[in-house]
Amino acid sequence: MKHEDIVICGGGLAGLTLALQLRQELPEASITIIEKEKRPLPVATHKIGESTVEIGGHYLSHVLGLQEYLEKEHLPKLGLRYFYGDGKEPLENRPELGASMFSPVPSYQLDRGPLELHLRDLVIQNRIDLLEGASLKEITLSETDGPHQISYTINDELQEVTTTWVVDAMGRRRYLQTRLGLKKECGHNASSVWFRLEGRISVNDLVPQSKKDWHKRNTEDRFLSTNHLMGNGYWVWLIPLSPGNTSIGIVTQNEIHPFETYGRSYETSVDWLHKHEPLLAKRIENLKPMDFKKMKNYSYTSSQIYSENRWACVGESSIFSDPFY
Repeated sequence: MKHEDIVICGGGLAGLTLALQLRQELPEASITIIEKEKRPLPVATHKIGESTVEIGGHYLSHVLGLQEYLEKEHLPKLGLRYFYGDGKEPLENRPELGASMFSPVPSYQLDRGPLELHLRDLVIQNRIDLLEGASLKEITLSETDGPHQISYTINDELQEVTTTWVVDAMGRRRYLQTRLGLKKECGHNASSVWFRLEGRISVNDLVPQSKKDWHKRNTEDRFLSTNHLMGNGYWVWLIPLSPGNTSIGIVTQNEIHPFETYGRSYETSVDWLHKHEPLLAKRIENLKPMDFKKMKNYSYTSSQIYSENRWACVGESSIFSDPFY
């Protein structure tokens, strides 16, 4: 039976970036990634997480060395921007908080599909064994100092591997935390939907061009910010993506805006926007989404996410507080 130093179960953003970082720190280690999805991946991916804050931008650009790639293939981020007040008011009358110029510490608006394709290419180039189309069957943790055992199927054949370290990077499946009874609720009762629309949907579109003072107030284009329309018990994000598309999401506190009032479909989301952010709703009402995803009660935590017994949980396999963070 083959033995690996590290097996990472899950080849999404968390698993791929961890593998690359481990390769830098442990150049001779044997590393395998078990990933269910095969390439080619859809360009418009369903995965959330397109807006990096500065610490995430630093990790991707400087720790992993992706700065040149990010600057060429993705958009710079003009920080976080917030519009407060009544969503029925003209946007130019709402209090605005956001940067006028780019931060000296760069951050990025990420198009997740192309990014994860690029990361898959990098792990292969770095001598990391990427098993695409492999479906995990079982992780058997050793109760001694011996190796863990992992079984999976690939090409309809059952395979097994032993490993010194095993990492759960399979996302909200939370395989190890479920098996070990470590899952905890966190009391943050919130939900979200998000979708992508073709073309540029900018907050600039929501303010008449005749309002020249408002348009000139910012040095850089507000479109490049992660824009938030803030209201009572909700926020709506607008994030630009590099191919010229736009990501839009609704995030609500369940007690104030029940998920059912907007989360059943794209159409119910637009209806909800007509009630709370009518300027945006009017801008997109005749557009068809590239995708539509939803997540009810997205927040959770855990009593433990790594162990001296040589297992760890990363990304959404560990904890998830809020998309804002």
